[in-house]
Amino acid sequence: MTEVAAALRRYLRAHPQACDTSEGIAAWWRPLPPVAGNAPDVVAQALAALVASGEMECALGPDGQAVYRAARPAARKGMQVEPPGS
Repeated sequence: MTEVAAALRRYLRAHPQACDTSEGIAAWWRPLPPVAGNAPDVVAQALAALVASGEMECALGPDGQAVYRAARPAARKGMQVEPPGS
């Protein structure tokens, strides 16, 4: 999981505006290490750790699904955005 989190950090440095669901991240954000075939649950664990550390934030997308992106400055100061019911 730590390898996946590190890969996500690198991806966000290269693509700071990237935003996707955990499933989309597992399928499309490259290069992710071949940990369990980049199973969505491994990616979801890495995303949860990055949200908890304030590096990423989770919000509701236009279709109501949870989407992840690099934390915006307000979120980095502890004002994380999370979907309702999380």
